[in-house]
Amino acid sequence: MKKNFIQMPRTEVHIDAQAVTGPFEAWRHSVGQGGVNSQPLPEKVVTATNKLQPRLIRIFLQEYFNIYPDHDHFNWDKLDPYMESFARTGANILATINIKPPVLYPQIDHTIWRPNSLNEWQKIIYQLVRRYSVEKPIVTYWEHVNEPDIGTWGGCPYCIPSVEEMHEFYVMTMHPVLEAFPQAKIGGPCPADYRLVPGFIDLCLQNKTRLDFVSYHRYQSDPEAHRFIANTLSQKLNLIPGNRPELMINEWNKDFEPPWSSTAYDAISIEEIAMQSRRAAHTAKIILTMMETDLDWSFYFLLWDNCMHPQEFAHFFTPEDARAIMYKHWNEAPHRFGLFSEQGQPRPQYFVYQMLSRMGEERISCICQIPDLTPVAVRGGGKVSVLLVNFDLHSSRNMIIKLYFDHLSPGLKRLTSYRIDDACHWSPEIMELLPLETRMVDTLPEFEYQFFSPADSVLWVTLEDMPC
Repeated sequence: MKKNFIQMPRTEVHIDAQAVTGPFEAWRHSVGQGGVNSQPLPEKVVTATNKLQPRLIRIFLQEYFNIYPDHDHFNWDKLDPYMESFARTGANILATINIKPPVLYPQIDHTIWRPNSLNEWQKIIYQLVRRYSVEKPIVTYWEHVNEPDIGTWGGCPYCIPSVEEMHEFYVMTMHPVLEAFPQAKIGGPCPADYRLVPGFIDLCLQNKTRLDFVSYHRYQSDPEAHRFIANTLSQKLNLIPGNRPELMINEWNKDFEPPWSSTAYDAISIEEIAMQSRRAAHTAKIILTMMETDLDWSFYFLLWDNCMHPQEFAHFFTPEDARAIMYKHWNEAPHRFGLFSEQGQPRPQYFVYQMLSRMGEERISCICQIPDLTPVAVRGGGKVSVLLVNFDLHSSRNMIIKLYFDHLSPGLKRLTSYRIDDACHWSPEIMELLPLETRMVDTLPEFEYQFFSPADSVLWVTLEDMPC
């Protein structure tokens, strides 16, 4: 259907290129991977992730790596190539410990979390950390257990019912981490329900337990819910005397469509949904909302869509759980959340991270009066960038946007615009956005320009100084 641009609603965004409002630290918003299979990242995904220049990636060390097949016997054959693939992205690694060696846990039961030998457990953790933080300097952050409040429903073989027991597991696991690598940052409790976090913090304070970072997960479509949780936990951490632990949401995404408990879940798990620009706009909206909080890190889940292999889960998940949870959610009705498909093709969300990684270092004043358009303006390296997210949780709309720039450096500039929309303006071969428009403009300190912003899209505009 032909678009009638004349009749579209219009709005204005005002940018002051000299009004610095603070740092722009997009690098604090990264990605996570793991929990589904033991395959290393494909080289295509490694190369594309490296383009984003991530500083920290969160991964999930699961029992299918089988690093301790028998007493006093280690096997790194599966885990070494996995870890080395992440090292090639250029990022440091935050590793969550979810191994459950059968020799220490002979019964498959996620409610059994204490090993039959604490001494042997701690020797395993010591050797794990020594290998990947000392011999191979890959991991700088270590986290105890993934979503211990829901166990196998969170893909974890541990279900730890109380914050007191979570603290006990944390202490017994983090002691050998620090023994092997004193420079490590350690933390938790990494629950699915953030409301357990304050109690865990209190126990660490009462017992003088070292806590370098505090983590939680949230799959929530409403950006304001992300803001509320981050602010609530920040307020709690701000009461801690001395150095404040870092706060991170180390798994996040939108809610499942429909709710994952629905019997209709698999009816809409189709590839076309994964390629809609609404997912990218939603992702960008949540990231920009989180950037307005005191979060130190966020990790979008996940980097690369995976195939679950039932045989890999056979010795630490029951057949019923493996099929109902992992097989269902990754093979039969996959979430398709990945920045890359299972075949390594880029999804729209990847280009949100590409935009953010290339904007600059200083945030500048950017004012817009309508709630369904979320802008951010940044400068750095002789360039002013404006990112505009056109997204409403219930119903987005097409619009025409006029950008008003003030206090620009006068002179010749290259104006370039890029957009993530359903037309897929990118090259999957080179993993790069393709410009919608590029032109030379000779600006005064004041400059205005118009753009089309489709519903559920992300627009990136740059003004780059050119040599005379």
